[in-house]
Amino acid sequence: MKKLLLLFVGSLFFISCQETVKETMITTASEHKNEVVEAIKNRRSIRSYKPEQIDQAQLDTIIDCGINAPSALNKQTWEVRVIQNADLLNRINSSFVEKAKGKDLKGSASRSQEPGFSVFHGSPTLIIVGREKNNPTSFVDCGLLAQNILLSAESMNIGTCTIGNMASILNDPDAKEFLKEINMPDTHEVAFGIAIGYKNESPEAKPRDASKVQYIK
Repeated sequence: MKKLLLLFVGSLFFISCQETVKETMITTASEHKNEVVEAIKNRRSIRSYKPEQIDQAQLDTIIDCGINAPSALNKQTWEVRVIQNADLLNRINSSFVEKAKGKDLKGSASRSQEPGFSVFHGSPTLIIVGREKNNPTSFVDCGLLAQNILLSAESMNIGTCTIGNMASILNDPDAKEFLKEINMPDTHEVAFGIAIGYKNESPEAKPRDASKVQYIK
């Protein structure tokens, strides 16, 4: 009788342990966050940056993530330039301010004539992405590269903002010296820039229009 009682108590203990393990696994699974999804949902365009430069190891990782993006036929049709030279950044900004005079620009560019304006929002680092001119898929290739840069930066709590105006500034015939200075080959033109640096703001997410998505089943 004593053996049967011990066996019964032992069985209850075993069942209780199994249920505890199951509950722990369920709780852990529900609490675990998908880091990629979190980076996508949390990322915002940052338009105010702290003055200090990004840690070089972090920047190297971000660029490595960028060039590991897929590209059509693995042609890797992009050229990437990472500018941290303060004098060059100032001259690029001054060029935009000069060309913007008298123009009706939208967004933050509409403030181009205000004192202290920066077309790349004062970021200490500016990434220039060039696309292969004679390859129509290079637009998509560069977009995929950029998204990897934006999301890997966000995963490190580093801010980014895509700067479309870099194309109008640096592809202008008057800007050939800039392209030479950053060693952009003649086969390529600037697609856009990416401001990148430590965040100095935390903007709220803007609404997204889910009605633009349709499922065809």
